[in-house]
Amino acid sequence: MTRHLKEWRLKELGVISDLISQYKTIGIGDLYNFPSALLHKLRKNTPEIHFKVTNRNILKMALEKIGQKDLIEKLPDQPILILSNNNAFEIYSSIKKNKSKSKAKVGMLSPIDIVVPEGDTGLAPGPALSDLKKVGIKAQVKGATIHVTKDTVIAKEGDVINEDIVSTLSKLDIKPVELILEVVFIKEDGIIYSKDVLDVDAETIYNNFITAVRQSINLGVEISYATELTIEPMIMMAELKAKALEKEVEEKGN
Repeated sequence: MTRHLKEWRLKELGVISDLISQYKTIGIGDLYNFPSALLHKLRKNTPEIHFKVTNRNILKMALEKIGQKDLIEKLPDQPILILSNNNAFEIYSSIKKNKSKSKAKVGMLSPIDIVVPEGDTGLAPGPALSDLKKVGIKAQVKGATIHVTKDTVIAKEGDVINEDIVSTLSKLDIKPVELILEVVFIKEDGIIYSKDVLDVDAETIYNNFITAVRQSINLGVEISYATELTIEPMIMMAELKAKALEKEVEEKGN
C-alpha cells in the first residue's frame, strides 16, 4: 500500500510539473465550499482554462521542482491549479462570469441584505402564510395565492440566518448565496496578482478611460495645445470665434 502510494505521488508529481510547463499563466484556487457540480460546469464553460485538482503536498513539491517557490506559502488547504495561456485578468473574468446562486444554510452569515420582493408568491393559502409572517414578511391572501404586500428585508448582511429564514427562502425559491471559485492568486510574467487586484470591472475602467481621454482633449483645446486629437476641434473653435468677431464688427459698422 505504501509503495503504491509512493508510486502514485511520483506519477502525480510528474503530471503536475509537466502541466504547469505547458502554460504561461499559473493560478491557484481554493476548492473549500465549492461543489464538484459547479466545478464541472466551470470546466465546460471555460475551455480556454485548464483546471487540475491535486493534493496540496504534491503541488508544493511540483512548484519547488519548477522554481515557483514564491507560490508555496499562498497555497490553501484544498488547492486547484488554474492554467491558461490567456492573461491573468481574462482568466479571472471568465471564472467570475460563471458564478451560481445557492440556497442559504442555517447558521451561516447572510452575504447580503436578503429582500423578499413585493408580489405574488405563488404559494397557496395555509401554513405558508403564517411562516412568512413569522419572519416579518407582510403578506396576505389574494385570490388563490399569497401575495407579499411590501418589499421586506428578512436578514441584513452579516446576520446569522436561522431555520425559519432558511425555510421561508426555500418556499420562495430565493437563493441569496453567490458561489464562485475562490481565486487565491494568478501569476503571469513573474508578477503575482491577488484577487483584490484581479477583481476589476472592465466596463467601468473602459468608461473611465473614455472620460479621461475626452477631458484631456478638452483641456488641450482650452490651452491651445495642438495634437492629432485636438487640432480639429481647435480649428472649429477658431472658426466659430472668427465668425462671431466678424458679426460683431458688422453690427458696429452699421
